[in-house]
Amino acid sequence: MKRFILGLFFLLNLIINANSSEIISQIETNWNQITTMSGHFKQEDSDGIVLYGNFYFLKPYQSKFSYKDRSENIITNESLLVIVDNDDYKIESYAIGSNILKKLLSNNLSINEQFDIIDFKNANKEYILQLRIKNNDDNQINISFDKNNLDIKKWEIYDEFQNKTVLEFTKIKKNIFISQNLFVVKYN
Repeated sequence: MKRFILGLFFLLNLIINANSSEIISQIETNWNQITTMSGHFKQEDSDGIVLYGNFYFLKPYQSKFSYKDRSENIITNESLLVIVDNDDYKIESYAIGSNILKKLLSNNLSINEQFDIIDFKNANKEYILQLRIKNNDDNQINISFDKNNLDIKKWEIYDEFQNKTVLEFTKIKKNIFISQNLFVVKYN
């Protein structure tokens, strides 16, 4: 009887893993078919500070987060995360390295090659992937995708100090024209 129960448990585990692998593959395929994306976001940090704004993604590697009621915005490219003022003049910049955002905004996301999958949840209306960049225990991300269309709904990024930044995405538009000029950083 023990062998039967153990065998049944093993079989169920294989079925669950196969099903989650198929869903992860579908999420990856859907994500890789997106070249541009824009919409609104709500951001909450570890201190409970909530900010709102618009986001723009242009693959590969380019993003812009324009905040409402704040005089600083964020622009990324392949090598830098740049904090800019409302006129896109550089305030300060940081090397992006192998940042999670850089991996997500590459032309060809490969979840199994680039990330360790910590957990996969099949929740009510969403799939939640908990990922860590391979060979990097400092950065982790939880990404939620809508079950119906596999659109990104939310991400929670944890830094090396386990500070969490949550972005919820709404009013998403995919594969629309976004000008390269949106990502130009001006220098004094």
